[in-house]
Parts: sequence; structure tokens; C-alpha cells
Amino acid sequence: MAIIINVDDYGPGRYARTKVLAQAGFDVREACTGLEALRLASELKPGLVLLDINLPDLNGMEVCRRIKSNPLTSGIVVLHLTASNTSPRDMASGLDGGADSYLAEPIEPAVLVATIRALLRARQAEEALRRSNDELQQFAYMVAHELNEPLRMVASFTQLLAKQYGGKFDKTADDYIEVTVSAAKRMQSFVQDVLNFSSVGAPDCLVEPVLTEAVLATALFELQLVVRESGAVITHEPLPTVLGNEARLVRLFTNLIGNSIKYRRTETPQIYVSARERNGFWQFEFKDNGIGIDPEDWDKIFTVFKRLHGREYPGSGVGLALCKRIVENHGGTIWLESAPGEGSTFYFPWARSHPAFNDRGRDAWWRAAAGFSRQFPCIKATRSQSSSPALMKNRVSSAFYAVCRTLSIRSS
Repeated sequence: MAIIINVDDYGPGRYARTKVLAQAGFDVREACTGLEALRLASELKPGLVLLDINLPDLNGMEVCRRIKSNPLTSGIVVLHLTASNTSPRDMASGLDGGADSYLAEPIEPAVLVATIRALLRARQAEEALRRSNDELQQFAYMVAHELNEPLRMVASFTQLLAKQYGGKFDKTADDYIEVTVSAAKRMQSFVQDVLNFSSVGAPDCLVEPVLTEAVLATALFELQLVVRESGAVITHEPLPTVLGNEARLVRLFTNLIGNSIKYRRTETPQIYVSARERNGFWQFEFKDNGIGIDPEDWDKIFTVFKRLHGREYPGSGVGLALCKRIVENHGGTIWLESAPGEGSTFYFPWARSHPAFNDRGRDAWWRAAAGFSRQFPCIKATRSQSSSPALMKNRVSSAFYAVCRTLSIRSS
């Protein structure tokens, strides 16, 4: 039996609704103030709060906002009760504040009961879907994890076979070995992509101030081999400190830059990373001079396992889907602008950090990095006029990024 908290400072109206809901089989508790409603919501974890807008202490919209902003009560359904003269603007404001629906008085008892049952059914279906998705995600992670070790063994021993016995059999046997090694590597890459995609599925992760210049440094360190082989040139503007999960930001940056390098044209890959303030957020831009993407395919590329070019390029079609999931789990959305042969620019917004931390963290990072450069003169780091370290104007020693990664964590 679902618990319902009936919140109204007008006694006769509250009593009438409680009687109707009790007769419909609900367990009803009453509150006549906003603070009392918040206390009961925290203690009882009801299925629904029937919330009057006008309360003597807290406005009903504020009560709703507090319920929805508390992780322990955010899943509670809130149904606003409004007077018949309530303006559409106020109704919209209540829904924007987190309310699930509203009813304008006077309310027919049958409509009240039917509306509450419909909202509770929708919430139960939502929770069932979430549990199903969680179980599917855990299953995918378990399967990929269990496949990873056997595949590693197959790939390793097949490579040993090719190394020790390659050329000692006929050409057909050598071709068989080559095909087996290639297939094992592709399967390993696919399994690792599934593991990465599953690991970022849950939005609940540690969120803290993160220096995105250190994130870029770590991403470039992970990509040092492909950067060196492709001759890619990665440049960037001073990057901000943001609120997020550092490990997932590194994965996001790594995938976007790696994607730009993979889908390059014959000329040297040029990748430019920047961030600009937009409506209280930082809007990041990753711009490249690659092969570009047809506008008809802009939405398709964020679909998991979707590959526009078949086997022409390596990969499993997980990278950009993983980027989309990371950005959405941090409350944003990712999009692009592109045209065939003209490169692509990926955009996504990200929450800002506190400005004091931004200045302190950036200066501490620079002092540590500059000290490292003095100790090892062969490694160069330059500082821009905006007091922010400019990393990777061209290909710079990966040792610098490895140490700066460590130093930046300590400085924070």
C-alpha cells in the first residue's frame, strides 16, 4: 500500500482529501506546514506528496524543490494542488521546479484518485525500467569481464605461434595465423569497449573540481602512440576548472581526440580544444580537420555499435556513444557541426567550478609544472598571458604529461 502525504494548511480541505484517499486504499499521512511535510517525506519515503501551493511557512514550490534536490527523497512523486485562479506561469514554474503534475481546485474525488494512481504506475514502471537497465548493464560488464582473460590468452599464444613458427609452414598456414591474430585483437578491442561503456553507465559517481588542462594532459599521454604515428598536432586555449568526475572526463577527452585522429585525411591531423562561458556553463569545443560527417549521419554516430564506414576504419562503434553517456550523466548533451571533407566540431556544456578554486588550482598546477621544466630543461612548458599553462602546442615529451598529471592531482 502506497503512503501518501497530504499537505494543506486548510483543515477541512485536507480532511476531505484524506478521507477520499483512505477509502481508495491509500495509507495517508497529513501535514499542515512545509517543514512538517519535509520531515515526513524524509522519515517515511512516501510514494507521493499531495502538495498545496500556499502554505504558512514555505511556499509549496520551495517544498517541492527541496524534496527533489535531496537524493534521499528525489524519487518521490509530487502532485501540486493549485487554486483555480493560479496563473499558467506559476503552474509552469512548479513543473520546472520538479513537480510531476498538478491539479486545479475544485477537484473531483474520482479524478484525484485516478491521477494519483496513474502517477504511481508511471513511477513504478520507471523504477522497473531502471532496475532492468542496471541488471542488463551489470550482465554486460560481467560477460565482457569474463571474456577478456580468455581472449587475452588466445591473442597472446597466437602471437607467440606466429613469432616462433611464422614462415616455417606454407603460406596458407601463415595466412590462417594472421587472420586468427587479427580477429583476436578485434575481439579484445570490442570487449574492452563494452567494459568501458558499461562502467560509465551509472550517473552516481564522485563529482569534484577538476582541472581540465590536467585532464587533457592525461588524455594525450594515453594517446601518445597514435599522436606520434599520425603526426597529429593538438593545440588548445586555456582550459577551466569544472565540476565533474576526473576519470570520466579523461575518457571523454581521450575518445574525442582519438576519434579525430582515426578519421583523418591525408594531411597532418589538426585538433583544437577550447572552452567558452555560455549561460553559466563552460561550453567545450573539439575541432578537427578530418574527413567530416554527412549531416544525415550526425545523430547516428552517437548510437552504440554504429559504424558508418564498416571495416574501413578500426573500432567497434562504442567511442562516441560512450562520450554521449558521459556527458548526459553529468547533466549535459553533446552535438556536432560537420560536413564531408571539412572536418568536425564537437560541442558539449559542462558545469563550472568555484572561481576561487579555478585560480588557486591553476596557479598551483603551473608552479609545479614550471618547477619540473626547470629540473629537466629538455622538456618545455610555456605559460600564456592568461596565467594558464599551455600544453601540447605541438608533440611534447609524454614524460612531461605523466609527471604533470601527478603534480596536478597533488596541487588540488
